Amino acid sequence: MNSPNTLKKPKAKGATCCGVIEEAAHRTREKREARIGPQPWIVRKLMVGFTLAVMAYSAYVFVARLCVDMIRRKEDAGGSRTTGIGLVSAFSVLFLWMLWAYMKVLSDSYTSYARDHTSPGAQPMYPDPAPFVPYDLAVEGTRMSQSRPSHSLTPSSDMDLGSIAGPSYENLTSSGPRPTPDFPPFQMPANTNGNNHGHANFDRLSEPAPGAAAIQEKSLGDGISRRPSLKPVLRPEQRYCPYDEIVKPYRTHHCRTCGTCVLKYDHHCPWIGQCVGARNQKFFLNFTTAASAYTIYVCAALIVFTVRAATSPRGDLDPQRIIIIALAAVFAMFTTLMQVSHIGMICRGQTTIESMHARNMKEREDRALADVFGTCAFVCVVLAFVLVLTGTVDADEIFVL
Repeated sequence: MNSPNTLKKPKAKGATCCGVIEEAAHRTREKREARIGPQPWIVRKLMVGFTLAVMAYSAYVFVARLCVDMIRRKEDAGGSRTTGIGLVSAFSVLFLWMLWAYMKVLSDSYTSYARDHTSPGAQPMYPDPAPFVPYDLAVEGTRMSQSRPSHSLTPSSDMDLGSIAGPSYENLTSSGPRPTPDFPPFQMPANTNGNNHGHANFDRLSEPAPGAAAIQEKSLGDGISRRPSLKPVLRPEQRYCPYDEIVKPYRTHHCRTCGTCVLKYDHHCPWIGQCVGARNQKFFLNFTTAASAYTIYVCAALIVFTVRAATSPRGDLDPQRIIIIALAAVFAMFTTLMQVSHIGMICRGQTTIESMHARNMKEREDRALADVFGTCAFVCVVLAFVLVLTGTVDADEIFVL
């Protein structure tokens, strides 16, 4: 029994359930990133044996413990002999289709390794940075060339002012006036009518609009720290793989599990023990389609005839049928979702890793905008947009407000 004077040990940070899970995931990612060579062959191919065993066991239960009882005309079989023959015939077609597609995915002749199509070499050298001039000086005139200095690759305020995209969010400060565009020399048209309306209109346009000072004090870009990446990811220097010592072709990714670069890398599938890439993606989609049809058929047929046999006078539940029903239901949902997601990505021209990168970028953008504007500002913007569309308020009045 602990004495009352015993001090309690302070609880470690992250000792909750969520903290333990996040810490374990972080350690797993660190180990995977630190690994240079591929995983052992037995580890990569372990799930292949499990998948083949599940296929064989499901075939045994469906044929031997369901259809054979119907063919032998047992009283508690739940169906007639003709029904048993029909079930076996449809099962054979689906099972052979799934098995053929699985063997095609496992075949080494359809692997998509980049080293088989690219010769190794030394890493390309980075070229010297050249000055960047975004505008055509011949079109803009001599004033632009005299006032604007030469630009470098280093982001700065001068580069933002002269960029086609305009100033960046980091350089939109709350103090000081907004950057004004540097237009070419403007020549006032001659007044041929003898009045001063043209000059008056120009003077009125040059005057600051009401509320301009308030707009300059609070800029919409305050607090937003977003800038596109300046890294040229498509250059050979960025696509060089130090592990395989090759310049990776476009859409090629290095798989740490297989230890090599894969052409048009989609993802590493543990159920097939290798990566899904350029040459075997069609067989992988064919396998998911066949597995989805097979598991749905097995699950539906076993449920119907197991319930019918259990409700018969001399019927009884077969525990092995219940196991296959549960396994078939789980794999039916998994393979169907996999099939639908891959068909959608193929229609968009994306791979799994490209789709994940695009989704992560969108989530980061949403979080950055939500931190600055918040829900109330979003509702106000939507309300203003609706008012402008319906014609209730003019667009100029919205911007002034």
